[in-house]
Amino acid sequence: MSRLSDLQRFMAEVKVEAKKVTWPERKETIQATIMVIAMVLFVALFLWIVDSTLSWLVRKVI
Repeated sequence: MSRLSDLQRFMAEVKVEAKKVTWPERKETIQATIMVIAMVLFVALFLWIVDSTLSWLVRKVI
């Protein structure tokens, strides 16, 4: 098979698979986005606290 026919077959299969995708509703997307932002903020705060604590400890030891 030639590369062109391989590419055409691949693109046809991609089109078929894309039609099978179940996209989330707007409400689901908003909820997931809010959850991701909340988790990022939580992890950032946690890492900031750990970093500040370790920096403070190192300054006290040195």
